[in-house]
Amino acid sequence: MREKRRKKAEESGDPVWLTTFADAMSLMLTFFVMIFAATSLNKAKLEPALGSLRGALGMMEKTKPAIVSAPKVVKENQLIASKIQYSVVSRGLSKQVKVKVVKGGVRVSLSSPILFDLGKAELKPEIFSLLDEIILVLRKVPNEIVVEGHTDNLPIHTQRFPSNWELSSARAISVARYFINKGISPSRIGVVGYADSRPLFPNDTPGHRAANRRVEIFIKNKDFS
Repeated sequence: MREKRRKKAEESGDPVWLTTFADAMSLMLTFFVMIFAATSLNKAKLEPALGSLRGALGMMEKTKPAIVSAPKVVKENQLIASKIQYSVVSRGLSKQVKVKVVKGGVRVSLSSPILFDLGKAELKPEIFSLLDEIILVLRKVPNEIVVEGHTDNLPIHTQRFPSNWELSSARAISVARYFINKGISPSRIGVVGYADSRPLFPNDTPGHRAANRRVEIFIKNKDFS
């Protein structure tokens, strides 16, 4: 049989390897037909088999490109950060408030002295206007929000705050409660108190300890799925 095909290929002027290739494709086609016959007519099983067959025969259909959402996420985060940064700069608070696009979202770090008195967890009225501007931005997006409280390593031991864990948590809760009272859904907000477990700097100088006392608002990536 092969000798006859080879002679026909030579007589027709086709390359000899094309006959072998045709034999292989015929066998592959038979193999996939057998698989299909052995299974029920199930779309979930049929489509992969047909796709493999088309690919083997060089007839793979064009498919839609995968949706890459990373650039869109970055663009959204940059827009959120720029709006908040504008409010920070316009109030002359660039040294006390840092806004950064980071892995996973946008991080707004507010130094504790502009938020609270030393050892306290009640928000200062002077910070309300900036928090209100941040809230305006957050109302327009569905992103989840985590409010994190941080302290330095100087111990605190009062009736209300037995340790820095309670203080950091209470400060984060104060900011979260303010957001909720201003219309941010509680379902979007999480609260974490880290005490002195995640310092920005070593707690070796008054300046470093002051920088470590902060509340961070982490605005998570928007889900585009």
